[in-house]
Amino acid sequence: MLIELIHRTTGLYVLYSRLFSTGIATLMSFSLAMLLLPPYISFLRKYHLSSEFNSKDRPVEPVMPAGILFLIIVTITTIVTVRINSYVISGLVIYIFFGVIGAIDDIAKVINKRKVMQGTLSKLDFQYKADGISSTLRLALYIGISLVVALVAYVYIPNINGTINLPFFSIFKKYPYMPFWLFIPFMTLTISVLANGVNFTDGFDTLATVPSITCLIFVGIISFISSNSTWSTYLLIPHILGLQELLPLIGAVVGTLLAYLWFNAPPSTIIMGDSGSVGLGGFIGILFVFTKAGFFLPIVGFIFMLEFVSVIIQIGYFKMTRKRFFLMAPIHHHFQKKMEKSGRYADGFQIKSKIMWRFHILSVLLLVFGLVIFLKVR
Repeated sequence: MLIELIHRTTGLYVLYSRLFSTGIATLMSFSLAMLLLPPYISFLRKYHLSSEFNSKDRPVEPVMPAGILFLIIVTITTIVTVRINSYVISGLVIYIFFGVIGAIDDIAKVINKRKVMQGTLSKLDFQYKADGISSTLRLALYIGISLVVALVAYVYIPNINGTINLPFFSIFKKYPYMPFWLFIPFMTLTISVLANGVNFTDGFDTLATVPSITCLIFVGIISFISSNSTWSTYLLIPHILGLQELLPLIGAVVGTLLAYLWFNAPPSTIIMGDSGSVGLGGFIGILFVFTKAGFFLPIVGFIFMLEFVSVIIQIGYFKMTRKRFFLMAPIHHHFQKKMEKSGRYADGFQIKSKIMWRFHILSVLLLVFGLVIFLKVR
C-alpha cells in the first residue's frame, strides 16, 4: 500500500511493477526477520519458552512465538508493498486465523512442559495433552474458517467460479466446472488438508520449509502468468485478473521462510511451531484454489499430501486391526525408525539430516515437474 501511495505521488513507473514490489517484499521480510529473530530467540531462552526437552541430537529450542513473529513481519511487509484486493484479504484472513489456532497449541505445549519439569505431569501425559485445542475441535475450526472464507470468496471474487485446471489438458479441451455444492467443499477441504499436511511435515526442523517455498514459488509463477492476458492465452491457461496482487504477499512469506532457514542451519536455534506451520498450510491451500491449480496440489505439494495421508492411514488401520501400518506416523518418522534399525548411521542427527535433505531435493524436482505440466504439457 505504501509503495502504491509513493507511486501515485511520484509517478515512478517502477513502483507500479508487481515484480519490483515482490522483490522489495521478499528482501524486506527477510531483513526484518534477520533483525528481529535474534532478540526474540534471546527472549524465549531467557524465560524458557520452549516445549522441547534436552536431547543429544539438538539443544533445547524455543517454540511459542516463532509463527507469530512471521505473521507480524508479513503484515508489516504487506502494508508497505501490497495493493489490497479480495485475493489478498482472503489469503491474509486464512493465514491469521489459522496461525492463531496454532499459537494456542504452542502456548499449551510450553505450559504443559513446565508441568512436566515441576513433576505435576508425566512425559507420557504430555504427549496426549500438549495440544491446547483437541484434534477434533481444531479440525472443526479449520473447516469452519475455511468454509466461511470459501463462501465469501465465491460471492465477492468474480473469478472464483468453480472452474479448475486439470493436469495434461488445455482449458480449450477440458475446463471442468464444479457446481457451487461441490466447489465450496473442495475449496474448504483443500485449505484444511494443507493446514494439517504442513503441520504434520513440520516434525523435523526445516522439513516443511523448503516444500512450502517451492509451493509458494509455483503459485507465484502461475499468478504472474495468469494475470497477463497475452501470456495466459499463449499458454492455454485461464486469465485471472487481479491475481498478480498476491505476488508481494507470497514474496513476504518466502522472505521470512528464508530467514528461518538461516537460523535453522544445524544446530538449529528456533522451530516454527504450530503457529507457523498451520497458518502457512492454510495460506498455501487457498493460493492453489485461487490459481485454479487444486488438482496440481498432489504433484507440487506431494510431500504435504503424503504426510497427511500417512496419518489418516495409520489411524484408520490401527482402529480396524489394532496394528500399525507404518512404524510411526507421519511418514518421515517411519523413515526415521527404519533408518535407526538399519544401524548404518552414527546418531539421530545424521538420520534427520538425511531425511530432510532428501525431502528438500524431492520438493524442488516436484516444483519443476509441476511447472512443466501446468505451463507446457497441454
